[in-house]
Amino acid sequence: MNRLLLIPSSCILTSLALVTSASAQLYWDTNGATAGAGNPADGTWDAATTNWSTDSSGSIATGAYVEGSDVVFSAGSDAATANITVSGTQSVSSLSIEEGDVTIGGNNIDDSSGTVTVSVASGASGTINSSMTFNANFDVDGELFVQSVGSGGSSSMTGTGTLRTSRLDSAVTINGGTIIYVSGGPSDNKLKGATINSGGTLRVESAAFVSGKRNLAVNTGGTFEMAAGVSETVSVLSGAGSIVGETGSALTVGGDNKNATFNGTISGEIDIVSAGTGSLTFSDSTSMEFVIGADGVSNSILGDGVNMTTTNLNGEFSFDLIGADLSLGNEWTIVDVADLNEVFGASFSVDGFTEAGDVWTNGALEFSELTGTLQVVPETSTSGLFLGLGAVVFVVSCRRSRK
Repeated sequence: MNRLLLIPSSCILTSLALVTSASAQLYWDTNGATAGAGNPADGTWDAATTNWSTDSSGSIATGAYVEGSDVVFSAGSDAATANITVSGTQSVSSLSIEEGDVTIGGNNIDDSSGTVTVSVASGASGTINSSMTFNANFDVDGELFVQSVGSGGSSSMTGTGTLRTSRLDSAVTINGGTIIYVSGGPSDNKLKGATINSGGTLRVESAAFVSGKRNLAVNTGGTFEMAAGVSETVSVLSGAGSIVGETGSALTVGGDNKNATFNGTISGEIDIVSAGTGSLTFSDSTSMEFVIGADGVSNSILGDGVNMTTTNLNGEFSFDLIGADLSLGNEWTIVDVADLNEVFGASFSVDGFTEAGDVWTNGALEFSELTGTLQVVPETSTSGLFLGLGAVVFVVSCRRSRK
């Protein structure tokens, strides 16, 4: 007796989905069935040229590219260099650089699923000058430069290596490794927010954040670095990580009705500018360093002089005096009280200084909460500060209980 086997339509659809979702893994291979990829492994990436192998060693005949594949550079381990020209728009599911120094240029690399993992093995390096349009999950243990990633969505970074980019059009989460934002892209200011977690670093060597309506979270163990002369604006700053700025760098924090709280450390020669109509709070655990130079030369906490947002100052101030000119009468603006609505909280302190009301002193140095200035004043006979040493960095913390 013939039996009719009925299969639910849902099972058929599931089976088809499993078949069609699988993508081929193809290895870049420019020397046909000869083992390895060729050296140098230069060639064209298009729909017809047979520069791809299904064998990781490159020992079988090569074929044309299959759209939506997981691509690996290269087949075998002989490719010291590879210069690849993309013709047309090529779609990938993932892109890996396993060996050598790979440079990819020409036209676009697109996605087949919306999110693409781009990985670089330890000891390998890559330069991708082709524009890439997808949400990218970067896993970099080597070195990678990408000219432009445009998705408008979200990206991530893991690994122990370094990714350099001149355009990352997304919000990025850094869980490991370093992203360095450099100039030279089609539009530098495209970063739509950043979350930097433990083990991750974001360094900006060119303005990165688009407009000011973006969030920057520097969480415990994460680091945000600003190169000399770079200015950035974010709406909200949060976290308990580390912010480091070089000479002339400035981070403006503030948005309309946005309240921000930072609990970490701020060091180097970075200015912090409090703006917008919300509030900016530095908590009890925040540590802020001010690098003191010639008369009047230091980094500061500034206001925009317009919205006069409330800036709550808790935690510790410290003064790096290694390059300071400690001549009598010299002074430095540490807190710009004229353009800032500042509140010194009960837990505020100055490393190495003793409090007397609104004034903190250490020998011939005096910091006033009322004026926001650090001054060199006539030294008392009980002073323990030796100005001639010049390289003093204060580490003793004096706290108070008022306000």
